[in-house]
Amino acid sequence: MDAIVVGLAVVLGLVTGSFANVPIHRWPRGGTVTSPKRSACPACETSIAPRDNVPVVSWLLLRGRCRHCDAPIAPRYAVVEFVTAALFGLIAWRWGVDPLLPALLVFTWALVVATAIDLEHRIIPNRLTYRLPFVLLPLVVLDAALAGAWGDLRRAVIWAIGVPAIMFAMAELFRLLRGKMGMGMGDVKLAVSIGLVVGYLGGIHLVVFAYATMATSIVVVVVLLLARRAQLASRIPFGPYLAVGALVPVLAPDASADLVRRVLGL
Repeated sequence: MDAIVVGLAVVLGLVTGSFANVPIHRWPRGGTVTSPKRSACPACETSIAPRDNVPVVSWLLLRGRCRHCDAPIAPRYAVVEFVTAALFGLIAWRWGVDPLLPALLVFTWALVVATAIDLEHRIIPNRLTYRLPFVLLPLVVLDAALAGAWGDLRRAVIWAIGVPAIMFAMAELFRLLRGKMGMGMGDVKLAVSIGLVVGYLGGIHLVVFAYATMATSIVVVVVLLLARRAQLASRIPFGPYLAVGALVPVLAPDASADLVRRVLGL
């Protein structure tokens, strides 16, 4: 059963990862996921045939180029599909047949979309951040109802307000001290969903999220400094760090919580 769940999750990740490329490409340009109905080559605008729309495989077979005009197709398309499938498979392997699994998969998909858009355009669209909590909340409530975890749900709702409030306060403090924004409002809005999901997992997991976010940013900066790419470090937005930090307690809830407890001496 576990193998079946993981396999289905990987296939679902490939399909939804392919779909993720639609909002990643269109939302920053003012488009929608419903119009046009079929994806097209950005260069020649020829509709992509079904045989050329198989996640990851089509990009590899076409060697990253359009079949019609030979224009290059960004590796980002295949990377998003592969990463989404890999994350879905890992989460399904860790959680198995769990009522919370749908919420975690939706949450992960949204983090992939937010990261890709933020890296390319330095924004996290309101179309994602405003809708996501309303999709996640019913899924979390369903798990709470099945498990009788009403205390966990209460904590999740509190932190869905608390995490963005803390981040907004930090952003304002940075702005007052440095005279410029240290964090975008898209990050703050995304934090509503992060607080909801990670807060539902447990209070210690919020600490894991904070530590993992900071650790990821420090590691990336140090690596870029050693590679003499310091300027690139300043151009990386904060959204991807938040996404990695949020995924750590989702992918390894027990191990990450135990590690933080040992670090804090709890």
